[in-house]
Amino acid sequence: MNIVSVLVGLSIAGTAMPMVAEMSIAPMQAQKRASNFAVAETLAVSFAGTAEANQSLPVVPAGCGVDAPQNSVYKVTCVAGSGQYVQRVTRAFRILPQIEDGGSGSRVFAHDTPSRFSGHQCPTHDTWGVYGYNDSMAVHLGGACKPQHIWSRSTYLASNPDDWLYDVNNHNGWGPHPDY
Repeated sequence: MNIVSVLVGLSIAGTAMPMVAEMSIAPMQAQKRASNFAVAETLAVSFAGTAEANQSLPVVPAGCGVDAPQNSVYKVTCVAGSGQYVQRVTRAFRILPQIEDGGSGSRVFAHDTPSRFSGHQCPTHDTWGVYGYNDSMAVHLGGACKPQHIWSRSTYLASNPDDWLYDVNNHNGWGPHPDY
């Protein structure tokens, strides 16, 4: 080997060394950020879930803050870590206000909600199936027919709960109707 190739090799190695060192610690930095994100996410999701389940604000954990509600929707932001490893997570949740009469918002409907729905839509002559269609066909269809208001999520959200003949709130897990 001659001296020129040795010097060229050493200069390339010396120039590349900082990049090699940075690449070697990158996975550890990513792991620390992921760990802090998991802590912040756990705090935020647990807080939001507890608040929605109890319909009231629980004690705010250390490292978290709650924004003022807008249309009964709150935001909780939790922070974990420090310096370049800090991770911040924000989750929204809703606490429904009490109805003006002080009740829970429960409604009274003209008919009982069927225990099971089939995949069939209610006919146009009996749009809720309560005027004889479900009595005669539910056994054959495997359940009550679906009214037009719950054919899809968009028709459910566009419907007016005052027009419902029985309670279909949160049908298919679509969440509470905004006007319920």
